[in-house]
Amino acid sequence: MSDIFKQLISEIDNEYAGIVDDGVAAGDVSGFIGTGNYAMNALLSGTIYGGLPQNKVTAFAGEPSVGKTFYALNVVKQFLEDNPKGFVFYFESESAISKQFITDRGIDAKRVGIVPVATVQEFRTQAVKILDKYLEGKEKPPMVFVLDSLGNLSTDKEMQDIADGKDTRDMTRAQLVRGAFRVLTLKLGKAQVPLIVTNHVYDVVGSYVPMKKMGGGSGLEYAASTIVFLSKKKDKTLDDDNGRTGAVITAHLKKSRMTVED
Repeated sequence: MSDIFKQLISEIDNEYAGIVDDGVAAGDVSGFIGTGNYAMNALLSGTIYGGLPQNKVTAFAGEPSVGKTFYALNVVKQFLEDNPKGFVFYFESESAISKQFITDRGIDAKRVGIVPVATVQEFRTQAVKILDKYLEGKEKPPMVFVLDSLGNLSTDKEMQDIADGKDTRDMTRAQLVRGAFRVLTLKLGKAQVPLIVTNHVYDVVGSYVPMKKMGGGSGLEYAASTIVFLSKKKDKTLDDDNGRTGAVITAHLKKSRMTVED
């Protein structure tokens, strides 16, 4: 290896810069977090003993009541069981999480911090503050971020317009979402912190075949290493509603940098 090459890298004054053969600090996947479901583990990582990458952005998207929060909490539960010193920051925008909701699922509530957020700006600012403080510390116990959900986040402009009685559409939201993920993605990689995002979907109008697309613009689509679209249908044993036994959840791998997409 040329000495000038190593010297030039050292002159960059970037602690995360280095030779790829030595490992990529913010890019290499150091491990996986189980989802509590072997089939989902295999879909996300290619092995039933894997799961979602522990330093990347993973998104679960779908219509209401398809299991987005269910899978996010499954990951939280598995992560806390595997990491006795780990903790979770749960950014919550739907006022749907309660202490009983967490404890009923066997999750250690003492290691889950709930952070209510109403706008994209609030989420971005508070997440960056936590990451910067975390990176400054010498001790870095395992940590996970969850945003539930991106689709329910407003913006400062929309909040102000509503307060002023204006009905104008906020055209800045998609740009703010892109900006938030531009800032967060590399910081999350450096800190080895995964971010799990739940998001809404909508029907694409005018498409040749029925299609679903995530809300919030393209910011999450570019930032996420893995995007899973969830859908469901009734599971019946008889022809009438009395024969209904539950729901069948289908997971489509819309995007993956870890394994093969649908």
